[in-house]
Amino acid sequence: MAGIVGLTKIQHTNATDAFEVGTDGSVSFSVDKREKIVTGNAESMSGTENTISSIPSNAHCVRLYIDGTYKNGSTQSRFRIGAGSIATSGYDWRVLANSAGGSVYTEGQTAGCDTYMDGASGSSYSVWGYYEVRKMISTTNRYLITSKLMSNNSYYHNSGIGYIDLGGTLDRVQWTTVAGSATFQGGKIYLEYTTT
Repeated sequence: MAGIVGLTKIQHTNATDAFEVGTDGSVSFSVDKREKIVTGNAESMSGTENTISSIPSNAHCVRLYIDGTYKNGSTQSRFRIGAGSIATSGYDWRVLANSAGGSVYTEGQTAGCDTYMDGASGSSYSVWGYYEVRKMISTTNRYLITSKLMSNNSYYHNSGIGYIDLGGTLDRVQWTTVAGSATFQGGKIYLEYTTT
């Protein structure tokens, strides 16, 4: 037989309140363990790169969304991350690239996480998708990077995976190009991260 227990709070044996029940029946916890998702403003792409910094140290899943970016010049787009500054080497990056024409190939890179789909100029080589970054081991600064991207260039659909060991905690991401000199002419990016 079920009974009714009347209580106003539950307390740990160390005298710390775990949660409290309000007079209206609402429950509040002393420490909120729910994940919080923070989404930044969309940033229009222009110039040769866009770096977004001030990612908090307790972010455990970081995504950079790419919304139809394109550029001039015959160089591919590149994603990079950093701790204090952007890392320009040390990546172990792989991409599986598929096109509507039947081409399937893999590429690798150590200087960043390249798209391998938009190596020409103009809006006919636009990119959509995201890069996701997760800390692999809590006691080190090794970060797993994955991507899902598509382009209107030959209907490319690419999947990427790799990692990098940073010298500190991730606090910034960057959307740029391989050569670093091509100018973005359109599209937007925005950052999303999850904290506890």
